[in-house]
Amino acid sequence: MSPRPVSPHPAQLVLDSLADGVYVTDLNRRIVVWNRSAERLTGWNARQIVGSCCFDDILAHEDIDGHRLCGAETCPLHRAIISGEASTLPEMVFARTADGRRIPVEVSVAPVCDEAGRVIGGVESFRDLTPLLGDLERARLIQDQAMANGSPADPRVEIAVLNVPQEYVSGDFCRVEALRPGRMVAMVADVMGHGVAAALHTMQIRSLWEEARALLETPAAFLAHLGDKMAALTLGEDFFATCFYGVLDTERRLLRYATAGHPSPRVFRGGKTLALERTGSALGLVQGETYEERELALSAGDVCLAFTDGAVEAVDASGRELGEDRLCGLFARELDGSLETALGRLREAVLSYSGRLRLSDDFTVLAFRMR
Repeated sequence: MSPRPVSPHPAQLVLDSLADGVYVTDLNRRIVVWNRSAERLTGWNARQIVGSCCFDDILAHEDIDGHRLCGAETCPLHRAIISGEASTLPEMVFARTADGRRIPVEVSVAPVCDEAGRVIGGVESFRDLTPLLGDLERARLIQDQAMANGSPADPRVEIAVLNVPQEYVSGDFCRVEALRPGRMVAMVADVMGHGVAAALHTMQIRSLWEEARALLETPAAFLAHLGDKMAALTLGEDFFATCFYGVLDTERRLLRYATAGHPSPRVFRGGKTLALERTGSALGLVQGETYEERELALSAGDVCLAFTDGAVEAVDASGRELGEDRLCGLFARELDGSLETALGRLREAVLSYSGRLRLSDDFTVLAFRMR
């Protein structure tokens, strides 16, 4: 088949001057403009591309987990055309080049509107992230090793953790550690923001964990120490973290805990759900903040769920937020099997609710069940 002719376009000269790859589509996602940087980055020239649909087997976009993004439900450009809204943050995806390689690209999308404000198509820009990818992969490995949970092999408790970063590295912190037989500590924290900067702050929390080992069995004192150290950095009002921290005595089935501006963990007991009390403000806002401890007696079969707000703030097609109660309701349906299976199904349910393959924030869940 002979190459499709390239139609002239008034914006072509401007777009060809850009360093980023850019292509423009009509409402059916048929490509009408393909700039020179798009040719340079992908190896696909305009004569091959213009007239094709972006969901044809060309770029074949995938997310960082290998999910295809060319379907109507998962395509960022299609969402922009349908919603009439531009992306607020760029997304990292993988695009296929003309020679079959996969390259990481940072993608931004927006609707194209006519003079009357009617959506008549979409535009996507992208830039090559190959130089950055190696550093991100190493950073992810370092973070995974630093956050590795020393989950105890205690027959009296079942533990499961789910961490889904919005990007390569996470701004959520989660750790479970056995201090001695029958005594373990668990922490779930959410640093403001996500991405590399937030991930660096989680590494600071991990360092403070080691520094304050003498305080690990006293939740209030431990959180006060973390808060003072974080506030001393004076990085501004945008640097803070919410947190749940608990000490579990598996022999006595007793949970001592404190929270710092964090969503209330829930306890599932006999078909009912109990929200744990919040006991303090977020870490790092001010020095000298104090926290209160609470105790909760647990029974065999009780399940405790602590989570960050990444899933809570997921929205459906109508813009309705999932919310804490709906999240806990989804989890409660899955408690007949193992907690690991329940968390996997919870992730699928949250993504299905949002209609997306990835959430717009990091999502971490810690669950434990008394046997």
